[in-house]
Amino acid sequence: MTEDALRSDLLAAYGGLLARRRHRLALVRGVAVCSLAVLALAGAAFGTAALLGWPAPPHVKKEIAAVDQGLPADLRLNPDVEHARAVAATETATLYAASLRDGGSCTEMVTGGDRGRGATCTTGAQRGWRPLDVTMPSDDQAGPDSPVVVGGRVNAEAGASLHVLYADGSTDPFPLGDDRYFLFEIPAAHRASVHASGLELVAEDAHGSVVGRATVPADWDDPAVPDEQAPLYVSTRSDESDFTKVYGVEGHVSAAGAARLELDYGDGMRVSIALQPDGSYEYAVPADRIDDFMQPRTLSALDDHGRVVASAAVAAVAYWRGRDRSGP
Repeated sequence: MTEDALRSDLLAAYGGLLARRRHRLALVRGVAVCSLAVLALAGAAFGTAALLGWPAPPHVKKEIAAVDQGLPADLRLNPDVEHARAVAATETATLYAASLRDGGSCTEMVTGGDRGRGATCTTGAQRGWRPLDVTMPSDDQAGPDSPVVVGGRVNAEAGASLHVLYADGSTDPFPLGDDRYFLFEIPAAHRASVHASGLELVAEDAHGSVVGRATVPADWDDPAVPDEQAPLYVSTRSDESDFTKVYGVEGHVSAAGAARLELDYGDGMRVSIALQPDGSYEYAVPADRIDDFMQPRTLSALDDHGRVVASAAVAAVAYWRGRDRSGP
């Protein structure tokens, strides 16, 4: 083969290579444009909840894990915090979930400024009788125009859609995230109504039949009632490392005619507790009795004639949490 013929063959081969590369590049670009179009359509259909599943930040994992702090082994939920993940999201908030071994989960909502709003848990047993879980964090002195975020989960297995019903009869759909979790920011036009009148959530199946309802009352974000207004307010002192123990009881009595308090341990022992002139009281639990409050004890306010004018149950934090987790 002559030198000119060899040069001609090499140039032809190189030209073919360039053509094939241009073809592949055009194909890749076409696929990329197609993929972006698909993502754009998905985003339009599902909003910010389209891409979920990213890991929960460390502070959320820590707060979810804290639901078991101070509880005995038989009451711990042991959420899988290492695999806690985003399950629903809006532009300004994210709902994270950690699974429980019994099929339930613990969740935490994070709002603007990466602010955790407190972990809550629903056991598998509770999901069986509670068709909807709803959480709506509120802030002190929030005005009628302040943002409202609603989060939770549709526990009813047939649940396929969710909408909110406002006091004036209008509605908005709630997009569902992973595994029927949801997170929704109330539109500005309805904020005042929700602050004043609450709302109702309605879950429906694929055929439009109602499978669950949940009502948020009108006073959902009202200021907490001062302790002094309760007939008999009780607070217990515990060590956060062991919530089965009660080291002290304190509070306030406003029931008319109350002259003293009496704590009944339920085994024949009754202790008289003095009331201060302002209605406050304080009682240090003896060392041999600090473990006696995993069953509720009765605290009664008595008048001068020994008649009960108010009463309340006194129990360890672990008791109340265990009761809440056991179902209705």
